[in-house]
Amino acid sequence: MNRFIKYILPCAGILMFAACSDDSSSAASGEKYILDEANQKFALIYDRCYTSENTTRWDEYVDTTWFHYKFIGDTLVVIKDGNTADGSSNDEEEYNRDEGEVYVGGSEGSIFGLWKTTKERCYYEDGKIDCEDDEDESSNEAIFTLDISKNNLTMSWELEKSYCPAEELEFKLEEVVLYDIDEADYSITRSGCNTVKFKVNGKSVTATATASISKDNVATLEHTYSSGDKTCHYVFKKVHKLLQIPESLCNADDMSKYMKKEPGYPHKYQVNNEDEFIPCLSEMLGMEVEY
Repeated sequence: MNRFIKYILPCAGILMFAACSDDSSSAASGEKYILDEANQKFALIYDRCYTSENTTRWDEYVDTTWFHYKFIGDTLVVIKDGNTADGSSNDEEEYNRDEGEVYVGGSEGSIFGLWKTTKERCYYEDGKIDCEDDEDESSNEAIFTLDISKNNLTMSWELEKSYCPAEELEFKLEEVVLYDIDEADYSITRSGCNTVKFKVNGKSVTATATASISKDNVATLEHTYSSGDKTCHYVFKKVHKLLQIPESLCNADDMSKYMKKEPGYPHKYQVNNEDEFIPCLSEMLGMEVEY
């Protein structure tokens, strides 16, 4: 699996949650952020896009997802509890109450402030914080941010500043090509953080990669392969299930690929054009490929 897809496209964009009432532990009509400091938990209230065969419908305040939090020194640990709409709250098989995401940057003992995950891949489990030792698995491609006040919670994410899409593309090329060809017939060079050039089966190919996260929650990965007059373009888009699917995507065209798999309101948005891209790349390289 592409590492960008596996790790980064854990969310995207910015979520803004409306102000709570003076009693921040109780929900009122229109609230999208509930904070219960006494019990160290908060909730996000989601709007949802419902889909049918050819139509979509946008409904507000459909379901609520709760999170518990705790502090370990100056580190904030956030633990997902469950979702009221899918009945997963307190489902121990899916949500272990002793496993959570690790954030730093705020003040010890206070939920309020700006909290961020770190470039180093760290996680909380069994009462302690551990970080990955494997160099290939120890760096996050994206940084998550929680900006929390008594009245608002903004959840966002952005690409880690040192993230290099060409490294991802180089990794993917070796995965796609080398399993089916003698390494002597393959060469590859990377130029900067967006371009890789390689030769395979006597063909010279230029591949470019771009990655972005838009302001409306959509993370996009694009790969373009060019050889002679032939071009193949791959697009992968995703909104992480913890983030609000933007209303801009609530249309039959954007939702069509997802609703073929699971009608109803999706908790996630994820599409790609592999059905068109893989045959194109196979023809270009003169070999069978898997993506």
